[in-house]
Amino acid sequence: MEGSKLVSVLVDSGKKISMADLPVEQKKFSQFQLTEDQVEDFLDGNLDVLFAGDSEAQSLLLVGRQVRNEYSGTCDLVAIDPKGCIVAIEIKRDPEDCKTRTESFEMQAVRYASSFARIATPEELIDQVFVPYLLKYHRDDFDSQDVHDYATRKVYGFLKEKGNFNNSQRIILVASGFDPEVRSACAWLYKNNIDISCIQISPLSHDGKAYLLVDRIIPPLVLEDMLAKVVKRKIIPSDIRTDLRGEQLKRAKLPTTSEMFDEKLLSVGDTVMIKNQPESAAKIIDYKFVEYKGMQTTWNKWAKDVTGWSAVNIYANVTVASGKTLDELRGKTE
Repeated sequence: MEGSKLVSVLVDSGKKISMADLPVEQKKFSQFQLTEDQVEDFLDGNLDVLFAGDSEAQSLLLVGRQVRNEYSGTCDLVAIDPKGCIVAIEIKRDPEDCKTRTESFEMQAVRYASSFARIATPEELIDQVFVPYLLKYHRDDFDSQDVHDYATRKVYGFLKEKGNFNNSQRIILVASGFDPEVRSACAWLYKNNIDISCIQISPLSHDGKAYLLVDRIIPPLVLEDMLAKVVKRKIIPSDIRTDLRGEQLKRAKLPTTSEMFDEKLLSVGDTVMIKNQPESAAKIIDYKFVEYKGMQTTWNKWAKDVTGWSAVNIYANVTVASGKTLDELRGKTE
């Protein structure tokens, strides 16, 4: 990460901080003798790590891997978001890998995204991309079920908007580092309304252990994102004002799960489930944990285990006994 410095320190029993002679080293995947395929395999099963720390939960359903177009170009990973946008995810192990390719990192991904623009319906995505992916990489997921039926249920259960499928495409570039030329090109694309992200996953080594530091390089945070917000006043469920013309003005900031408990929108012992999946019913323990099949687990892990998705937006996909989603319960409207 540019501008960042990792410092190893010790905190003794007296709460005194001192420098430690255990340096945290920023490395490259090649220094761990890891191949690009191995990085891809890790992200196939852990796509949600790319969005750690984002203010808004990211939901993506991984539907493809090594997807080839008619010109023999191969996209590393393919996903969809809840709005039905197809997401091309291109991976390069290290910055040096970008430089050795005949085609630039970002333009390679743009070319793949343009191919996916021709997929007009969920059915085309299921037949051309998702079913082959499941058969090759995830046969255990559907067991004895018909793979096409399984894929169809997954896609239609995931999509929040079904009428405007794939109206636009997104691009995510992943590497342990981005050279200035790639950053410049991607910044220009983003500024010109191309939905492109650069996510840096930097391997770290400390005391014989390996870690990943995840950082979104593009789009960067802007100063407005860092300004402190005014503390929200206590809100009752009927907090809707009507202006002189009779139009309803709803509050813009939506409560978190913790704040939903404060506002009595959720309570310990309430039953929640994943939308359209009654077998997923769980009991709320608190704003962090639920009980599912006799086991305590976090909200996100429960949602991911039930759906099989790489990441889940619980506000959009979890419902309460009334059938309302958490988004609807906290007053969010489309």
